[in-house]
Amino acid sequence: MDKKKPVQLRPYSKTRYVYQKLRVCKHCHHFTILWEDSCAHCKRNALVPVMELAEKRAKRSMQSDRLLFCIIGLSAVLLSQTFLQIVISFACMVALLVWLWLIQRRVLHSETLHALDKLIRSQRKQILEGLDLNKATASAAIKEDAQLGYEIVREIASLVRNDRIRLQQIVLLQSFSLRKDMELELEPLLLDEFDPDLAAYIGEIAKIKRELINSKAIQYLLDHESNILRMEQGRQIMIDAAGAAVRKKKYIDTFPDFISRYADGLPRYRFLRLYQIVRRNPGLSWNGLRDRVSAIYNEHYRSDPDFQKWD
Repeated sequence: MDKKKPVQLRPYSKTRYVYQKLRVCKHCHHFTILWEDSCAHCKRNALVPVMELAEKRAKRSMQSDRLLFCIIGLSAVLLSQTFLQIVISFACMVALLVWLWLIQRRVLHSETLHALDKLIRSQRKQILEGLDLNKATASAAIKEDAQLGYEIVREIASLVRNDRIRLQQIVLLQSFSLRKDMELELEPLLLDEFDPDLAAYIGEIAKIKRELINSKAIQYLLDHESNILRMEQGRQIMIDAAGAAVRKKKYIDTFPDFISRYADGLPRYRFLRLYQIVRRNPGLSWNGLRDRVSAIYNEHYRSDPDFQKWD
């Protein structure tokens, strides 16, 4: 087995909305989701956030509306027959323009989103071509530098969500020496089908970042339990995941049979956590989990002072 590579991953910039990562070249109108300085298609430093382009289009549309109001107002002024009518027409035009400008300021964000939606719909083909170019960049990078390749794939995965991209991420992550201080994720990488690399990754996450083990991750393990147990370290993966699950009572409530099956393999400090939750909830049996915990306690921890505090 190849030795895992220690890496220092580039900080991942998260955005509230996925489209905020998408950029477009002002020159050739090709799209990218990567952090590159110049356009990969035309090589010019003309990349701008797609949101910026959408806002510019929204403002241009608003300027057209104001120009139309000016034309109508000036027409009224020119058609006026007396000085009073000219003054009234001009005052009305100015008042309407100010009112329109104030309204447009208030709706700029919603109009920008509307322009963005139109832009994405009309440029769907170009966006897909840009993402294909990003994928080609990732494939080339993976051959030279797995870390850079993963960072590129991670960016692409924020917009392209399919099993092929997820598998690429999982395989690359499994080639790294993972640490608690890394920006790791689990739920977005879950697949429908069984994959040994994903199962192994869940086992590592259960040891270094227990907070990422949630109901969906546990359900994935249960859906593919028989396949995982056939892996060399399969039972240990299930034990580590059970140990991560006992950090919250809600997972014990939801998956008592899962916890019960692997409770005897839990490390002392994780079993102590399970024992504490059981003792705090005397009215719950959890489908026999309470009896299972009692049996393990009597066999291994009856004289342990940390456990005796809860007797």
